[in-house]
Amino acid sequence: MIRSIFGSAALVVLSWGCCVDAFAEGPGDDVPGRFDEYELLMLDRPHLTLMQTQELEFPVGLVELWMRALKRQEPELQRLIIDTMAMAFDENLQGLDVALEELVKLASADKQDLDVVRAAVQTLIVLDVRDQQQLFADLAVAKGAAVSEIVEPALANWRSNVMEDAWIGRVRDQAASPSQMMLAIKGLAAIGSKDANEALQSLVLNTSALRKLRMAAAQALGTLAPEEQLTLSNDFEKAANDQILDALLGLALIDGVDSAEAVAILQRYARHENSAVQSLALGHLYRVNYKLVLPYVSTLLGSRDVNVRRWCAKALVDGRNKEDVAALASFLNDLNPGLRTFVANSFVDFAEDQNLKPLVLSEVEKIIAGDNWRGCEQACVVFGKLDHEPSAEKMVELLGHPRGDVKVAAAWGLTQLRVAEVLPDMLDHAESIYEGLKSGELNARMPGVTFHLAHLCLAFGDQGYTAAEPLLLKLVPKSYDYGQFPRPAAVWSLGVLHTDDPEPRLVASMVERLQDDEGMVPEIELVRIMCAVSLGRMNAVSAKEALAEYAANTNMLASATRWGMEEITGEPVPLPPHKPTTNTKNQWFLTPLTP
Repeated sequence: MIRSIFGSAALVVLSWGCCVDAFAEGPGDDVPGRFDEYELLMLDRPHLTLMQTQELEFPVGLVELWMRALKRQEPELQRLIIDTMAMAFDENLQGLDVALEELVKLASADKQDLDVVRAAVQTLIVLDVRDQQQLFADLAVAKGAAVSEIVEPALANWRSNVMEDAWIGRVRDQAASPSQMMLAIKGLAAIGSKDANEALQSLVLNTSALRKLRMAAAQALGTLAPEEQLTLSNDFEKAANDQILDALLGLALIDGVDSAEAVAILQRYARHENSAVQSLALGHLYRVNYKLVLPYVSTLLGSRDVNVRRWCAKALVDGRNKEDVAALASFLNDLNPGLRTFVANSFVDFAEDQNLKPLVLSEVEKIIAGDNWRGCEQACVVFGKLDHEPSAEKMVELLGHPRGDVKVAAAWGLTQLRVAEVLPDMLDHAESIYEGLKSGELNARMPGVTFHLAHLCLAFGDQGYTAAEPLLLKLVPKSYDYGQFPRPAAVWSLGVLHTDDPEPRLVASMVERLQDDEGMVPEIELVRIMCAVSLGRMNAVSAKEALAEYAANTNMLASATRWGMEEITGEPVPLPPHKPTTNTKNQWFLTPLTP
């Protein structure tokens, strides 16, 4: 019945490259889907982990050499040494504490080169030297932006109040550059200043100030003293219909308030005609109590603003009411991929409740039967995660959908359902894709094609479908025409189909692929990894020497070959000797001469 839908050589799948634009129904729909979100079975069976990397060691005498160079009165050399110390600290070089006194001396010296001051302060901050906060503050004031833009974020991060008075004065006077003003505002918010309210409010109310500074000041007030801003926020709400900025400022001012008075103001903001204002108000109401959002859902469910729709969806999800399941199902067709994924995952969670599961299945069945590709994709995900076997035939039909997103979701969903009755139809599809790639009607750059074929190949091995072996064998020889994943998937499945059955020609072919690591066009790394895994599964004793050749490295291939050897021998493979190696991440411009 299903097989008759697809015919043979002229399957719909081969025409998708020229039809994809016809299925672009909204902003961004011509962009390829997020195909890597559907896990490939082979990447976790077995679960391989990287071997422990070698420890780095630094040349003996490195710090001592740098200290001698630091004492030379050459600003450019000093700057290079100081910047290098910060990089070395990030790589866990020990012993740099001996440089602290010298760095402080260089930073505070009279008539010091500005680049040296900047470098010294930066490195002291990297080394987390907090007992010099006052020095840093003095230098920020004395040296200007070159130093203050390094120092002030660090002081804010440390919650230091040494610059509180300077920051308040800067905001009050409103005479500094925008970048300096922003540093002050963020600093006051970070330290929780109790005395900045008046200065920040004056900036918020200054209609001549830059919008970004007024917003930053309002956000700071919303953090520092939100309860004191209710009256001001209410005033902004009354003027908000004329100026959207007023509404945004008013919302920022009460961002940290959950009182009844704040909720009343937020409810008025939620009725604003601007969707950005609506979104912020709904978000705040949701954080107070999701039920406060529910009265707005019926009117805002179809908003053009995804953030508004997201708050509506989150409120309905939290409500978990039977009567809301149909409304939530409509989000599976949403233009925004993140929102429709959120609702799909929520439906999977809903289905754990036996009172909600029938409604979820019913609504998702309506979606998968529709003609919206986004909904079809998400329906495949929901049914796959719920192991809803009655959806298998529809998923096989969707393998021929013109949209790559749907093809891949359907192929992945079928790997989750594991319904044997549809395997012949899945093989028909896989063979048509292979032939299309081989003939050039399809190519690996077409969105979803390689993932589509890879998932189908994996399903054949996972479900022990030996009828697919001729196709899988065609994918073993080296070729870059099929993309990154179909060939590793085929190799993995052949290993599963031949568990404890080391067929000589297959073993020889996989050993050849495993060892193809030289020349201008070496084998795809994932193919080599899956060859190692499959040789282990097949108990290919004759391949032990080939596997051992790569087992001493620290990459994923080494983990795969070690796993394969352990499968064959039944014994753990000893780890290679652990030796520290000389640091090579940074080629230090000044290092001791080796003996």
